[in-house]
Amino acid sequence: MATEPRKTVRSYRLVFRRRWRIFRLQGWRIPLPGGLELRALAYWLASLFLSAALARLPLFGLLFVRVPAALRLVAMPLAAAWLLSRWEVDGRAPHRALLGLANWRLGPRSLCCLRRCRPPGAEAPVPAAVSVGPDRYAARYPRGRLRGPARVLLRYPVEVRLERVPPGTPARREARMSAARRWRLRQAAGAALNRGRTLSIPAGKEVIFE
Repeated sequence: MATEPRKTVRSYRLVFRRRWRIFRLQGWRIPLPGGLELRALAYWLASLFLSAALARLPLFGLLFVRVPAALRLVAMPLAAAWLLSRWEVDGRAPHRALLGLANWRLGPRSLCCLRRCRPPGAEAPVPAAVSVGPDRYAARYPRGRLRGPARVLLRYPVEVRLERVPPGTPARREARMSAARRWRLRQAAGAALNRGRTLSIPAGKEVIFE
């Protein structure tokens, strides 16, 4: 029975932390127990770039170039890369801690719903016009005007007042409502209806909710 090949884990930090590492280069194994971490390689390149930038400074560069090249270009970048790869700020890598600090410095101090807002005590500008819209889920009918043809679902009792009823119209309610040009509805006191009533508004009629 063939056994599966086993891999030796030298540290649990390599298992529970997702860090990209290089263990081999075309068959050549890197002589490091945990491989070469890409973060350390990035720190080394950043250190070389910083050394080149310091050498170009007007006054400090004249003193910095007097440092031996082996120390300036090899020893110092390697030491900086090793220290930065081992150093952690509150459990975070130095570059992540630096980005978090820059974000905190440049970001807003006051947030509302994860958005930038004015600090407490600041005066907000008064808008020139404020538009108020009715809430269809409210317990009262919004004021408005409807012109037929339309259909309205009434969930609460209303008082109906008819306007412009031609003379000689029969006293029946249906006849007077069909003859009236305008209907005025006012919400009456009482609980919601167990079953809603549908009001059909024919063409040419007008309904005003007071």
